[in-house]
Amino acid sequence: MENTNQKISTPIAIIVAGFLIMVGIIASKGGGAMPAKEKTLSEQVGVSKQALTACIDKTDTQALVAKVTASVDKAMSHIPRDRRGTPYSIVLGPDGFATEILGAESARNVELVIDGAKEGKIARVGADGITTKNLTELYKGNVTVSEDGDHVLGNPNAQITIIEYSDYECPFCKQFHPTLEKIVRESEGSVKWIYRHYPLHQNSVERLVAAECVGEIKGDDAFWKYSDLLFGLLKTGNESKSDLL
Repeated sequence: MENTNQKISTPIAIIVAGFLIMVGIIASKGGGAMPAKEKTLSEQVGVSKQALTACIDKTDTQALVAKVTASVDKAMSHIPRDRRGTPYSIVLGPDGFATEILGAESARNVELVIDGAKEGKIARVGADGITTKNLTELYKGNVTVSEDGDHVLGNPNAQITIIEYSDYECPFCKQFHPTLEKIVRESEGSVKWIYRHYPLHQNSVERLVAAECVGEIKGDDAFWKYSDLLFGLLKTGNESKSDLL
């Protein structure tokens, strides 16, 4: 039996070895089996790496950060600096009614806040009376509703405006980002979303500069898509193991 197995395995081994050598030759010559290089983030939204680099290099980062900081200070003038955070959202309804959302709420809770704002009311959790926790509070800051360079998603004439201050390196902002996008896209034109920067982490400024450059080069649609990709780079601990490798 041992001799028979040896006679059978020897030609098989030769065939396998020949196949591996052939694959190696094809790969070394750039055969079609080799995967194509993935596009960079900016290339995925139609902006070349060279164009983005050139824009970043000419951007006055100090002036941009000063503008962002002034916007944050005005919008959150009623909140002590050591208690500010992201995401922070202001919900503007008809007749000047305004409320605020601190943190990343669920889609259902944000919808309750929006419904309340349409009627000029503070939204509460649990319409059945089981709980009466406020989902939001009356807004007491001094936000500018429209700023130069605002990025707007949704109907410009929407009944409800959500102004969000966010950070590309904030895990809760990453969690909240698709929630607001879903709400706007399903609102049938009744809700618009204004995205504004509030950089709090180490690499936040670099990312916001890149995002602003993408918007400058390719427009708001590219800005929103690029923002989605930037949040995709952030690990929150909720990804599968394959995503973390």
